[in-house]
Amino acid sequence: MCGGRVRAISTTPNACPSHRLLLAAIAIGTMLAPLNSTMIAVALPDIQQAFDVSVTATTWLVLLYLVTMAIGQPIAGRMGDVYGRRTLYQFGLGLFAVASLGCAFAPSLPWLIVFRTLQALAGALTLPNGVAMIRDALPAERRGMAYGIIGLAAATAAASGPPIGGALVHAFGWSAIFWANVPIIGVALLLSMNILPRRLPVSGGKSPFDPLGTVLFAMSLGAIISIPTILNADRWALAILAGVISVVAGWLFVRRELTTPSPVIDVRLFRQPAFAAPCASVFLSNTVMYTTLLAMPLFLERVRDISIQEAGLVLGAMSVFAAFCGPLGGRWSDRRGRRQPAVAGSAILLASTVLLIFGLQDGGIGLIVAALAIMGLGLGISGASVQTAAVEAVPESRTGSASGVYSTARYLGSMVGSTMLAIAFADPAATEDADRFVLLTAVLALAAVGAIFATSRIAGRQESSFM
Repeated sequence: MCGGRVRAISTTPNACPSHRLLLAAIAIGTMLAPLNSTMIAVALPDIQQAFDVSVTATTWLVLLYLVTMAIGQPIAGRMGDVYGRRTLYQFGLGLFAVASLGCAFAPSLPWLIVFRTLQALAGALTLPNGVAMIRDALPAERRGMAYGIIGLAAATAAASGPPIGGALVHAFGWSAIFWANVPIIGVALLLSMNILPRRLPVSGGKSPFDPLGTVLFAMSLGAIISIPTILNADRWALAILAGVISVVAGWLFVRRELTTPSPVIDVRLFRQPAFAAPCASVFLSNTVMYTTLLAMPLFLERVRDISIQEAGLVLGAMSVFAAFCGPLGGRWSDRRGRRQPAVAGSAILLASTVLLIFGLQDGGIGLIVAALAIMGLGLGISGASVQTAAVEAVPESRTGSASGVYSTARYLGSMVGSTMLAIAFADPAATEDADRFVLLTAVLALAAVGAIFATSRIAGRQESSFM
């Protein structure tokens, strides 16, 4: 017995390991994807010089990484449901190591892009299956705190990527950012050998996988994700075409998933408010967060004449509060249920956007910093409870798929934020217009209102009390 109960479907005594070691094993694996997502930013100039390519060419290292992560996570989560989460998680760690070594030895930019995309594929394998294994092994009254800790680890990794990457590139060259992954992966694999839950695949190892649904899903999501990049290149006709492809492929995907006996994503789950609400909440909340992260440096530099370095410190207020309030929100959800901290966090998010509007109009930099810190507080308090509610709302056989869908909803929020910014400031001169930033923040306030409504639909009781 561990944490008060053992899952009836556990097949070995190792299915409920030490919670701390379990969290360490999954947190280390979870840190790889966000660390590498941000660490490469400081290496791009050196990569450009090493391969004698344009800045535009190196941006594919960033774009394809994000696209692969967004598309791959629901698919990888479903694969974990079918073939075993522990197996997929460990395979993802091993693939990340191989891909990192491939990046370090890449003889040209195209090869580096290939191995970089493999890194993202490996990250997509580890993240949803790690989240699912937390539900497998921990009782409901401890999951919120666990997801808060995982969120803290991911946020810390993302924030530490640029300074760590900068130090490695300065000391050893750009390839060092990929070598640095190897010892991290070694520790994660060593822990995972004996500490991760050993379980039979909950969907049955012989369940068929749906390749056609996978292709349609990738086409639909890939097309819509490409729209911000196309808009930034001022190719409006191509952006419209991408939108049409996304809609058509998405319609065919939904029809396919409603008829196949083993869907990649069970779209019927979205008929259940208990699952649809957390996905809507994280989508809207991340739209607010990501748009703010992108817009504020422009505002501070173009309107307030503040340097990029100082703008980074201002934005740090949001990141720090969001990361360190995650475990607190998780503990709150363990004690009081998922809905209460989720709604409270969304309400705080709305308050922060309203305060930010005043800060953008007439307030000093202190008011802007306060608004961003409050925004981080709201995001941190709601994050763990919303994620926990999402994975608890589905049958155990769909936990991996659900966690992947939830993560993709977060990515889509980021993409919508990018698109909103591209549309709002299609004219470069508009970045000097303070009123344009105020109007954009007012739209974000409406998104925060939507997040409040979504979180109010989250189940108020823990899984252990209604399953």
